This record gives sequence, structure tokens and C-alpha cells, in this order.
Amino acid sequence: MNRGLVHLTCCVLLLGGSGALVWGQANQIQNPEFDNGLTSWGRYGTTGYTVSVVTGAQLSGANAALIDVTDASVTSIGISQGGLKFERGKKYPVGVTAKADKEREMVILIQLHKPEGPNWIDIVLQRVALTTKPQTFLFEYTHNDDNMADRPTWSASIYLMLKGAWWPMAGDTVPSKVWLDRVHVGEAPPLADSTNPYAYEPKPADGATINETAAVLEWRRGDFAVTHNVYFSPDAEAVRAGTVAALPAATERIVMGFTPPYAAGLTAGQTYYWRVDEVNEAHPQSPWQGPIWSFLVRPRTAYQPVPADGSKFVETDQDLSWKPGLGVLFHTVYRGDSAEQVANATTGGWMTVDPRWDLGPLEANKTYYWRVDSFTGLATHKGPVWSFTTAGPGGGLKAEYFNNRDLSGPAVVTRTDPRIDFNWGNGDVPGRNSPDPKINVNDFSARWTGELAVDRTDTYVFTVTANNGFRLWLDGRPIIDFWDNATTETRRSGPVPLTAGQTYPLRLEYFEGTDVALVQLLWESAVQSRIDTRVREIVPRGALGLPLKAHSPVPANGAVNTAWSLDLAWTAGDLAKQHEVYFGTNATAVAQAGPTTAGIYRQRLALGTTTYTVSNLEWGRTYYWRVDEIDTTNPAGPWKGSVWSFTTADFIVVDDFEDYTDAEGNRIYETWIDGWTNNTGSMVGYEDAPFAEQKIVHGGKQALPLKYNNEQPPWYSEAERTWSTPQDWTVGNSDTLILYVRGQAGNGPERLYVSLHDSTGKTATVVHPNPSAAQATLWTPWRIPLVDFAGVNASRIKKMVIGLGNRASPKQGGAGLIYLDDLRVGK
Repeated sequence: MNRGLVHLTCCVLLLGGSGALVWGQANQIQNPEFDNGLTSWGRYGTTGYTVSVVTGAQLSGANAALIDVTDASVTSIGISQGGLKFERGKKYPVGVTAKADKEREMVILIQLHKPEGPNWIDIVLQRVALTTKPQTFLFEYTHNDDNMADRPTWSASIYLMLKGAWWPMAGDTVPSKVWLDRVHVGEAPPLADSTNPYAYEPKPADGATINETAAVLEWRRGDFAVTHNVYFSPDAEAVRAGTVAALPAATERIVMGFTPPYAAGLTAGQTYYWRVDEVNEAHPQSPWQGPIWSFLVRPRTAYQPVPADGSKFVETDQDLSWKPGLGVLFHTVYRGDSAEQVANATTGGWMTVDPRWDLGPLEANKTYYWRVDSFTGLATHKGPVWSFTTAGPGGGLKAEYFNNRDLSGPAVVTRTDPRIDFNWGNGDVPGRNSPDPKINVNDFSARWTGELAVDRTDTYVFTVTANNGFRLWLDGRPIIDFWDNATTETRRSGPVPLTAGQTYPLRLEYFEGTDVALVQLLWESAVQSRIDTRVREIVPRGALGLPLKAHSPVPANGAVNTAWSLDLAWTAGDLAKQHEVYFGTNATAVAQAGPTTAGIYRQRLALGTTTYTVSNLEWGRTYYWRVDEIDTTNPAGPWKGSVWSFTTADFIVVDDFEDYTDAEGNRIYETWIDGWTNNTGSMVGYEDAPFAEQKIVHGGKQALPLKYNNEQPPWYSEAERTWSTPQDWTVGNSDTLILYVRGQAGNGPERLYVSLHDSTGKTATVVHPNPSAAQATLWTPWRIPLVDFAGVNASRIKKMVIGLGNRASPKQGGAGLIYLDDLRVGK
């Protein structure tokens, strides 16, 4: 990011002011109150601070983001989010609620990026003074530049910054903690109840390592707690299930070790798990079950070796490293070719104070054994024997590079990349500042496909760091998606359990816009508070293989609510000449099936045919399928595929609004007719593209925005859809129409209603039972029994009308904007 021009057009309004801000613009910030963790948020900077979602900050609602600055000497600290879109002449409220553990400043920055230059423009730049008390900071930005919908290469991002090379601020040279909540560009989220009934802020911190065999457990109490029940055990599942005896605590403090039930002290090298349930016998919702926390008691021996014990994909230039045991003064390292040799070694070790050893070049495809003994001054603690295996020749992913941002057209360069660990920098020399002399330095994209082999059964977390957009699939499931990324960001997947000896299809897509071009793929154990954890590292070459198996299934592995008849599709393995399809309702049976398995083996398809149609599936049932790649002339084949699954819907989709685009003929308002045609006060969609709502959605990526204006005749507003063929809403014994509705607090209080028309012309209307439904700020299902539409034949639905006001007896009313999503019929 470069320092740019300031283009702020309006004023600053701090908490307590009453400036005339212009509301009504939908909030463009995804996950504005951190209710979904850090989803949609990226980091500005990679070191010197941590970002986490915490409870109990009492800003707005249960959650807040905590930025904990531990090293204020780094140059970049903050969080960010891209994807902002602005229209010329419109005004946008910009706000955040924040506090700090000490007085300091924070920069609120919105940057507009123009590839044609000037590259980065600071369109909002404000320094705000944080205190230990929550404050709401509110500004207004007027966009006097071109409509971003007309400039598809432009992008805009917001940064909440505590350190920046170009943006000095008071307090940025000392460590501090800052809590953030209720971020908005557009309409502010409603101020939510900030009471928190759960225990929070554990000490030791979750995942910490302690240096004593006793622990003082502390936490912050929930708002309603009178007493506390503490569950503590080395067995995570026992803590989760509550099968270990609860220890009552009258205060937010309890000692573990040297008192029962751990009178002998905690065990060095053991990971302990704990949770605190808050109790108030007088409260009907008590107890409030807390989250699971963990800590590691530092062992007396060396631990957490790198490479991790049992690793099979180690490069031949790998150094050995480890974490030192409790109280160690120096280490003695033994290395050999057998476990027995290393276990029995007493001489010939290498002594070192530094917990690292450069072995020099190693042999390929060989298993090494090693041990680290720890001397404390009083005793030598013999370490366990660890092993690792170096990678053989080969390995890597198929890489395809394109001279555009959207992976369109044939690849310009196709090659094998041994790993995904690239930093091409920011320059203008193709091949140095891009992957290949044939690839642009800006505006290029890449797709890596192949197989991920797993050497250790564990639960993993995958991390992608890149500039710009990226999305990652594993075993046919999307696990990271941050395509709309304007700068260098990092995203982590959720926990993914993987099994040693198995391989999983992997695909990473990436695009570079302008500025620095970099992309990395890393993995690590999900739980780091273990002595045998795999620390974060680049996914190594030996774990990666070319895409020989079928991959990229459609629907995605694990998809839910699919149609009952659909085309299964996949991408062929690179050496496939034919495809064998297996399909059934039992995962084990599908995994074990062969060409002679009746009822599961379906068909052998020719090269070039990568779809298979299934129809008349059962409602709400999970199906499993597999595709084996065949080449009868290749002794390495066949390549047995992974077992994928999908679950059919148990409802009829009326409209989920996912298929509408901005192209003429497929716009949302061309199907859902509004006041421009039916002469009511409604407007479906926005005036400029994108016409559908793409930020505030209940499911998928789009919703229908419906503006209503009953301040003018005819004093009611309707959106209507007509089907060319009557719809049967009784399939599967369906009996209920379901709509998901969300309004805004400032909306006029108009009644919401639905009218259905059947093919014979009969009509019935149902009014929402909540007169304030248009003002509800959360997605709320409205379930309407079909029998309530008296006289209408639900098997012959011809038209549906969604309205606000009173069509039968119209009178002047209010105006506003509501959102509709996931219209369906079910039970």
C-alpha cells in the first residue's frame, strides 16, 4: 500500500453528537460485529500482534475483535476488509465502536485502488482518540468519483490501523490492546445487548504453555454468574461432555496442582483442558456452558520437534529445531539410522545451547532418527526418539497461469510447482515479478491442482497468505474463500481432520491485481498446546502430487439442499482415458465397491464425458459417489477416487436469488416485477449494478432488496413473480411456505403480506403476524401454512406477490428497504 491523496468530503461526529448523517445505505461490511469469528476480515501486517474474537468487551453484542499489540516496532498493525463499492454522489456513514487498555490513537482508513493510477487514494483518513471507555466514532464520506460499478478494476478497502508506515498516530510505539465492534460503511448495525453470560479471558490464555506443575486458573465472570463450575482434565472429550466431576468455585479463581484432585501436581509434558460454566440458580437459563480452553505444562525434555515426529515429506536441506524443556541449560543431540541406535546412544552427541541444528545436506528418501537430551544443572532428562523421512524425487502441483484475473481462456503457462511459496515482489520485469516471462506482472491468475498426501493423523488448519484474491478447496470442499481481496491478507481454515496414509484432492486459485504479487500455502496442527504438534509451515513438496484422480466435484463435497435430479460433474485426472462412476447411499459401500458391485457401480464413461445424471432422489437424504480414473494401458492406474457426498433438500426452492446476474434479460427486477410496471410504490433491486443484494444475505451470495414507498399513492408496494408453468408446491407432502425476511430499524412500520394466485385465478392473502417485521434487523423466518391461503390450489401456483401496506384498504404510510431470501416450500 502506498501513501495516496486525501479525498474526504465531510465531517467527524463523535459519540454524543447529532450531526445530520444520511442513513439508508445498507452496511457493506461483512461480519460487522464479529459474530462469525474473523470471517471476512484480514490482517494488515503479519507480525507483532495477534487478532482474536473475544467476549465480554461490552461494546455491542457478545463479541468484539481484540488486537493485542505485542511488538510495536513492526511497521504494520491492524485489520482490514475489501469489497467496498461506492456510487457517485452518494453519502456513506462510516463508523466503529472501540476502546483501548490505554489512551492512544487509531487510524480509520478507506483506500480506493485504481490500477491505471494514482494507485492508492486515501478517500477516508481519520485519526481517532481511543480511551479505556467505549466510544462510537462516526463520519460521513461522499463519493465524488466515478461509479465503481462502471469501473470493475477499481477496488476499495477499509483499514482499522494501529501502526502504519505512512500514517503515524499517538501511542503507536508501545504495546497496547484495542477492542473493536460494530463496524459499518453504510447503515450501522443496531446496538445489540452487550451482556455476556459466559466466562471469558482465561488465564493461562488458551493454548499457552506454563512453566510450573501447578496452575492458577482465572477468568472473567459472566454478567449473571453467582458461582462457577470448573471442568478440568487431560481428556478434552471428558471436559467437553462434562463427564469429569465439576469443581465448584465461588470466585473467578481456582488452583490446580498440589491440592486434590491433583495433589501430586500437574504432569510435565501434559496438555490440560478446562471449561467454566457460569451458574445462577435463580436464572432460568443457568448454567451457561463455557468454551473449551487448553494449556500445556512445559515438559522437562525437548518438545515440539521440527520436523514433526513421523513427518515423511522433509526436504534434504531441513534444519532440526525444537522447543527447550523446563529449566534446560544445554542440549545434547543424537542422530542415527535406526531408532534403537539413537535410543541407546550415550556418546557422540552434539552439544548446543541453541535449540537448532544444521545437519547439512541429507539423503533423499531416507528415514532419520534423532533424540535431544536436556541438562538442567541438576539432572539430564533423556528425550524421546523422533524420526522423519526425507522426500524422494518428484512431488508438486499442476500450475496453470493466465494473463487475466479470472482464470479465463486457455492457460498461458502450465508447469509443475514443487510448493506454493512465492513472492514475486512489486516490479515491472516479467519472469522476475511474475511467475514466467510470458505472464504479466499485474492482472494475472493461477490455479494449482493436485493431491495432498497426509503423513500424520491429526486435525489440521490451513493458511493462505496472498496479494490479492484466493480460494482453497480440499477434498472437494471449499475451506477458504477470500477472492475479493485488495491487499496482502491472511486467511485460516477451520479445523480439518485428516488421516495418515490418505490423499485428498487440493485446489488453490489465486489472482494478482497490482502492487506486490505473493501467495503462500501453509498447514499446522489445529491444537498447538501439545508436545507433538506440527507447527505452521509451508506445505512441503513431498506432500503434494499431480492431479491424477478425479477432482473438483459438482456439487461440492458435503453440499446440502441440492436438487433431487442433478448432473454430477468433476474434472478429470491428467492421465485418465475413461471414468468409472459409483453411486449409493452408504459411504463405506461406495468406498469399497468395484465394477462388479451391483447397484453401486453405474457406468464407465468415455474420455471427455465428465458428468453423470442422477434423478428422482429422495428428499433430505445423503448420497455418496466416487469416480475412478481409468487407463488400461498404464500400469500405474486405475486411480481410485475419493468418496464425495451431497444431501438433497427437504424443501422446494421457490427462489434463492442466486441465479440472477447484471446482464440484460437476467436481472432480478426482470423476474420480480416492481412499481415501474405494476404502478405500486416498490422498487426491486438497486439502481446500479450489482442489482441484487450481495452483502446482506441469509444463504448463498445474493438476496432480493425491496424498497417500498407508501408515502405516495397508491400507498402500498408490491413485488410479484409470475410463472409460465403452474408450480406444484405439494410435492413431498409440503405444506408450508417459508420466507426469510430482514428489515432495518429506521424503516416505516408497514405490514408485510403475501398473496398467492393459482392457475384458475383464485387468490388469497396472508398478513405477517408481526406489525414490526419490516423493522427487524435480523433474518427472521416467516412460516405460512399453505392452508392459510384459503381456496388457492397449492399444486397450481401461478403468481406470488410480496407486499407492504394494505392493498385492500390503502392509506398513506411509511417507506424503507427490506431484504428477502431463501423463499421455499417445505414441512
